[in-house]
Amino acid sequence: MRGVRRDPERLEVQMLLRHAPLRGARVLDVGCGDGRLTRRIAGVAQSVVGVDPDAGQIERAKRLSPVRVRGKIRFQVGRAETLRFPDQSFHAVIFSWSL
Repeated sequence: MRGVRRDPERLEVQMLLRHAPLRGARVLDVGCGDGRLTRRIAGVAQSVVGVDPDAGQIERAKRLSPVRVRGKIRFQVGRAETLRFPDQSFHAVIFSWSL
């Protein structure tokens, strides 16, 4: 792995689970990048959609997703300002490490 390893203690998901309704939820991860957090949330969520404006990052996210969670994750290119999901598509939306 290259670069800075974010959250090596894996506290980020634990903190999210304490404060956000992610267990068994349909979750939208806005600005998902390479899907690092999206993949980790997929272990507890019903389903997760990761959206990012960078097509290269979305392709990387798809490649990095383990087989065991691929049925629970969908990645797509998109911007937060122009999302086109029907109302009530998600129980929770996260926007982490995106700025």
